Amino acid sequence: MIGKPDNMILKSVTGLEGGCVAGGSTCGVITGGAMGLAFNSVGDILREGVAAERSVIARVQNYVRWFEGTYGTSLCRERTKTDFNTISGLIRYLLPGDRIVRCMWHIRGAMRHLHDIQNQDVIEIKGDDRISAETPFHCAQAVLSGIRQNTDVGDMRLERLAFVFDGGVAYAGGLCGALAGAVMAINLMMGLPTRSLSYWKIIHAFVIGHINLIKAQPMGPPEPFMAGREVVEHFKASAGSLECRSITGKDFSGWDDLQNYVLTSHQCSGVIDTIIRKTSDIILRYKK
Repeated sequence: MIGKPDNMILKSVTGLEGGCVAGGSTCGVITGGAMGLAFNSVGDILREGVAAERSVIARVQNYVRWFEGTYGTSLCRERTKTDFNTISGLIRYLLPGDRIVRCMWHIRGAMRHLHDIQNQDVIEIKGDDRISAETPFHCAQAVLSGIRQNTDVGDMRLERLAFVFDGGVAYAGGLCGALAGAVMAINLMMGLPTRSLSYWKIIHAFVIGHINLIKAQPMGPPEPFMAGREVVEHFKASAGSLECRSITGKDFSGWDDLQNYVLTSHQCSGVIDTIIRKTSDIILRYKK
């Protein structure tokens, strides 16, 4: 999309496919595209700070709206009608092939769209000057930072770009930013170095990972799906849902609305603290 290969960023998003470790939440084509839009604007973000972040968020919002308008929904479970955590669901996704081919077609369309919009003029977003002047709080960024401090596993560039997951990916109410941050942290250590792997090795890792989603005892050496499944299951049990809208009971109107909420929400701070501790424990376990 952008001609700026970054192996660490690519590695970090390994587990976001299938709606976050096949959890059925926001489609990986959306979360991956959101990260791509942020990475494409990293220079502006470093120079201009909050103003550039707000502009990128607006671009991601437009992308999510385009995706939903084109393909009907942004949630994987609704788009594929597949439960990847069952044997029957996984088989139906792969055979006779209509569902996986449809996903490939949607990936193709999204890539073309992202390529077409990457050089659009910067979107200027105005908001509450008081809030804009303060250091903003970003859920995924807070989780990534907390895990890095606990485990030494982290990437400052990824933290800088993770604001795109605010409010369930640009306030769309989908995948919670805290969970996205936790899964990306797992994948910084265990994700796939896709640029250095052959096509067949990627397919092999995909198959093993999805088998591990449905096996009580994972097979093979530690890999991102077995660890990611543990994170997702714990998060859903503690937060009640994978989606921001369901967790908070809110539809955020934009940057200022979310900042006003997260800076005072005991619920969000509790969710973030809990997932930092759980994911840190998992990473430390697998680092041994």
